[in-house]
Amino acid sequence: MRSHLFLVKVPKGTPKYSQSLVIAGLSSSRREMEEDGQETTLLQREDVCMGWRQAGITVFTFAAPSAVMAVPFAIGNAGFLGGMLLCLIITGASITGAKMLLHLKLLFPQCQTLGDLGLQVLGKGGQIWGNIIQLGNFCLFMPCALRFCGLALKGVGNGIPGFDECVDYYVFVVAFVCLIMTQVRDFKHAQIFTVLSFCCVIGMIVSMLYAAFKYDNEKKIPASWFGNPEPEVGLRLIRFAGGCTIGAWAFIPAFLTVELSTCMADPADFNKSLLLAGTLNVITFCAGCLVVARWGYHVGEVIAVTPGVAAWTQGVAINSVFNAFQLGGNFVSYMLDSVPLGRFCQRSWAPNFKDTWSAGDVARYLTYTLPVFIFALTLSIFTPSINTLLDFTTALTTPWVNHVYPSVVYWTLKRKGAGHVPPNALTRSEKFMVAFVFVVGCVCVTACSTKAVGFLVFPELRPNFQVGCEGWMIWHSSKR
Repeated sequence: MRSHLFLVKVPKGTPKYSQSLVIAGLSSSRREMEEDGQETTLLQREDVCMGWRQAGITVFTFAAPSAVMAVPFAIGNAGFLGGMLLCLIITGASITGAKMLLHLKLLFPQCQTLGDLGLQVLGKGGQIWGNIIQLGNFCLFMPCALRFCGLALKGVGNGIPGFDECVDYYVFVVAFVCLIMTQVRDFKHAQIFTVLSFCCVIGMIVSMLYAAFKYDNEKKIPASWFGNPEPEVGLRLIRFAGGCTIGAWAFIPAFLTVELSTCMADPADFNKSLLLAGTLNVITFCAGCLVVARWGYHVGEVIAVTPGVAAWTQGVAINSVFNAFQLGGNFVSYMLDSVPLGRFCQRSWAPNFKDTWSAGDVARYLTYTLPVFIFALTLSIFTPSINTLLDFTTALTTPWVNHVYPSVVYWTLKRKGAGHVPPNALTRSEKFMVAFVFVVGCVCVTACSTKAVGFLVFPELRPNFQVGCEGWMIWHSSKR
């Protein structure tokens, strides 16, 4: 089948969210498809400057600052071989799912979000489904990122005098910086920050490896090749599911595929970005194997809380260095999370926003993002356990966006067609591709749900629940 690609150059300065009108008009004039091919109109803005390498780094750093802390936990609980197999399978399925979305994006270039693609292929229900799982994840991960920033600041040096062990105070300190970082508006404006985040991720990995080879774990229990050495079957299963959960949210390219490819001069180059980001994710898991080889399987769900390791003591130099890098990386993670969410709010509430950097537009955009920021800050302070929030957010959104939604939308497009795209029978390889991504997604949903519920059911795994701090404690419940 021959495909015809039409490039449409839009003058610099044209409002980004008015450009869909240009595409819509052009698309309507090309409704008739050739029998042996299809025509696609592709928007190309003259001021778009993001290359595929930068896009790949953005995809990787979207979750990497949080993932680096948890990768040793994934390897320890799934085993050296089991953890790496999970990493390769989930990463491969995630890349394939993102490629499906990219294919749709090239066919419907006017789409700006996952929900827009769903609207084109599945109708209004598909748009609602896409928006709920994508934007819902952004809404619920932002308080997690805020909390991670607060914990990282607390771990630098000896902390801030007078704050004692109250993480909430640190969250209030970092909150203003997080609010400012939501104002970048577009991923192409965030490029310098993603490079900074990438450097921070490298710093975290190097710091973690240095600590692993310099400090011993007094409570080391050697890890298994597959699974974990937990004697009780139920605990062993829940811990293994925990390893799968980390793999599911450590690399999530589908969340950014539509938005990032819009910022690229040649959206088709995003295929290279996916391979780059996937390779970096696998390397991160390899680093986790080295840490587990030194400290055993029973590492903390966040590496800095691993029991029996002196490196993670408050005031120790390597602990401060690691947390400083973590702070920088998670600041950027919060920013990347807020960009598409802020844009969605602006498009919903002020579709005619001029998108300039005048004082008036800056103030207006701040008001569009302020409700989401207040929601994130409130949830970060009043959620009894941020880890539990992250577990259920992952189970309810991440595999759905990464695997289930792309496979369903792609399969529907091929079977029924959409808009100017006629139905086209799936080839054998496409059937395998769709089935692979869909099955991996369903397995991840099951594993993530098992981990989320299991860590509440088993007292040995249940976290402490607390709202407030000493002096203004609202509610507290310890492990039983």
